[in-house]
Amino acid sequence: MKKEYDTFIEKKGDLQEGGEIVIAIRDLEKYAHRAVRCIVSHSSEELPDGDVLWIRYGESGAKEPAPWAIKITEKMGDLFGKNINC
Repeated sequence: MKKEYDTFIEKKGDLQEGGEIVIAIRDLEKYAHRAVRCIVSHSSEELPDGDVLWIRYGESGAKEPAPWAIKITEKMGDLFGKNINC
């Protein structure tokens, strides 16, 4: 079963596809926040072994209607100083 995460960005176009990036994500099962190095794609077909990534915009947290795909390549650490595995 695929894991589900979300991330907050300011506006469309802020998320780069096609290479590794570092972003903050939230595990939607545990609500744990973590910085990760990952590859993201707007198409799950381009990352078939990836998990689900919901994109939220700005302060309102408006959610993109369709999920993206995320493949985590490195867990960088918890954003709040706790040792939480996600």
